Amino acid sequence: MIHLFADILGRSGGIETYLHALATHLLAEHVPFRIVVSENAPCPLLAELEALGVEVDRQPHVPGDRWHVRKRLLVWRLARRLKADDWVFCVRQPLPEIYLPLVRAVHRRKAKIAASWMFAPRFLPPPPGRLGRKFNTAVAETDRVISVAHCNVPEFREIYGYEGPVSVVRYHNLPILDAPLPLPPGPPWRIGFLGRVDIAQKNLDVILDAFELVTKRRSDVLLDIHGDGGDLERLQAMIDEKLLSGFVTLHGGYDHRRDLADIVAARHLFLYTSRWEGGPCFSLMELLQAGRFVITSPVGGIPDIYTGHEEAGVMVADQDVTAIADAIDAAISALQEGRIDAARIRARYEEEFTMAHAHAAWSEALRR
Repeated sequence: MIHLFADILGRSGGIETYLHALATHLLAEHVPFRIVVSENAPCPLLAELEALGVEVDRQPHVPGDRWHVRKRLLVWRLARRLKADDWVFCVRQPLPEIYLPLVRAVHRRKAKIAASWMFAPRFLPPPPGRLGRKFNTAVAETDRVISVAHCNVPEFREIYGYEGPVSVVRYHNLPILDAPLPLPPGPPWRIGFLGRVDIAQKNLDVILDAFELVTKRRSDVLLDIHGDGGDLERLQAMIDEKLLSGFVTLHGGYDHRRDLADIVAARHLFLYTSRWEGGPCFSLMELLQAGRFVITSPVGGIPDIYTGHEEAGVMVADQDVTAIADAIDAAISALQEGRIDAARIRARYEEEFTMAHAHAAWSEALRR
């Protein structure tokens, strides 16, 4: 039995999408599994899996639980169900407060535990003092330490002092598009953003600064921001302050399975210059499926996609406003000259990032 574990789960986002994609694939392959999660908010994807017959053990949100009592209770309930040779697969690295108790509870039952990192380790340093030492011990005692990107692997030693092997396992991602989408006519040149509207992580303040610079150079560009999040009102205020309301539109949340094709089909290229990330992000893998060029940043696992593959996208420093603006101009020139090929971009996805690639690596990691 495989127990898919998450000590933090929200309404939607990368980890929620990953859990759903992995569970959907296991269900299709008739692999016995269950889901064990601590929710920060009700997750619709869990309800969808339950409707398909998947067992979900959820611990609901309790405001002000500073001692993580509900998460410790979840670990206790998980341990009671474990049998020898079961696997616990953490879809995100556990919190420092519960990681070592979780690992040792699993091992007392003679089961095994694997943990996949949500962000690159440099963005998730251990806390200071005794808690940090316990976290590093938990990493060392984990049966399979998993990175979602090759370029992040050295950081496990650098950040946690971990000397053991690191398995590289891509995120499971559903094949939403079967073929690349044709590029629309232009001008105007429509630039998109897909993802959570989190100004700090997704660098949306700098993106606006760069796009403002582009609009001073040319008037035939539009920016469409698709996504939900707590920063929508703040971002709209920034757009209004910069007098960009005629150029930038906030479209709000979307269902990537239902809406992705229409959103991408109407856009020429996308921006994704995050300040920090984990692996090759879901939005980027979906854009690879669609065959869209991306201007992004070399953080987390993003270099795994684009290093040596300039046909698919270009990486620029996330805080360099001029470099982002210049990259937008260069990409529009490439569009005008017919140098962006949706089929070549899709080929990058087929080469390394499909569900089949991810599941083969995942299965190997849990067999070793």
